Amino acid sequence: MKFLQLETYEEAINIINKTISLDIKSEDTPLISSLNRVLAEDIVSPINVPHYPKSQMDGFAVRSEDTFEASENSPVKLRLIESVNAGSSPKYSTKKGKCSYVATGAPVPEGADSVVMIENTQNLGKYITLTRGVTPGENIMKIGYDIKKGSRILSKNTLITPRILGLLSGLGIQKLTVYRKPKIGVFSTGNEIIMPWDKLDYGKTYDVNSFYISSKLDKLGCDTYNLGIARDTKEEILSKLNEAKNCDIIILSAGASKGERDFVEEALKSFGELIIHGISIKPGKPTLFGMRNNKLIFGLPGHPTSSFVIFNVLVLPFIYKMMGLQKELEIKKFILNERIYSTRGRKDFLPVMIKGEEVSSVFRGSGAISSFLKAEGIAIIEENTEFVDKGEELEVIVLED
Repeated sequence: MKFLQLETYEEAINIINKTISLDIKSEDTPLISSLNRVLAEDIVSPINVPHYPKSQMDGFAVRSEDTFEASENSPVKLRLIESVNAGSSPKYSTKKGKCSYVATGAPVPEGADSVVMIENTQNLGKYITLTRGVTPGENIMKIGYDIKKGSRILSKNTLITPRILGLLSGLGIQKLTVYRKPKIGVFSTGNEIIMPWDKLDYGKTYDVNSFYISSKLDKLGCDTYNLGIARDTKEEILSKLNEAKNCDIIILSAGASKGERDFVEEALKSFGELIIHGISIKPGKPTLFGMRNNKLIFGLPGHPTSSFVIFNVLVLPFIYKMMGLQKELEIKKFILNERIYSTRGRKDFLPVMIKGEEVSSVFRGSGAISSFLKAEGIAIIEENTEFVDKGEELEVIVLED
């Protein structure tokens, strides 16, 4: 059995960054299909919002100068010439001594420069009286008040969320130029691993990793291919790698620990180039990284919690880059509410639960599957630390789901 040549976590990140060459292609997509896509260009508003002077309430559109003398003791009388509802256009301009009823959101007629609240008027049929004057522009949203035509509203590399999609629809934008979705192939390895619909014989284990990783990638908006399970042979692993050869990233789990029946390294060397095999971290020491024709290959540990941690702290940042996102892991400081022990010489990543300003460990062993269900963050414990005491501060990677 050979020993792993360990890189530090920071060295591994730097090696991968120097190795990859990002050339992300873009494509046009209809607005309706753009959720979770990433903009490949800035968005400039094609219209003013609003594109007409808009009433901000139900009331009467008036010339403000006609109202200046209005008071409780001396109401001003104006002739009502029309009603303008939302979605309709005024027929008449507002001249001296006249007014128009306008609903909330309706266009304000030409000549009017203010809207009087209904509460400050009395409707007399063909006339209204008002007891309070208004200032120019009162209760009117001017053209371009919200968004000006030609202004930049979104920057390149922005993720399209439901709110953003709604905003773009409100601007009449029908299609977007976005980055192409990264194609990512995912599979697990191991003779003991079975699918959830298979019979659970003694010694067998249901697959966790490929389902977690592929569903996480789906949620991110990647073009994901769950390739299932490869048995513990070089030939089967190589077959899965070839099945995913057109993917931008390949993520596999298990079979990377230099054990007697671990064939991932051999298969990867036949398939492409092995660049990293072993990182000085816990969990995830046997993690590997390779390349083939500028395509990334990550080999994660088989234990579910280990795989979960390494995917989030190592793989996810590079997926963000492949998506065109300028996004870093969210790291915040929290107070530890229990003493925890660490392994000197290796950086520890500990799944934790977050409650207010405090965190507590949910780690129940690398093979446990409940740890990552409860984990809301991953605490970072530096290499030369034997323990962290209750009440001490820790940096924590905050998870999004």
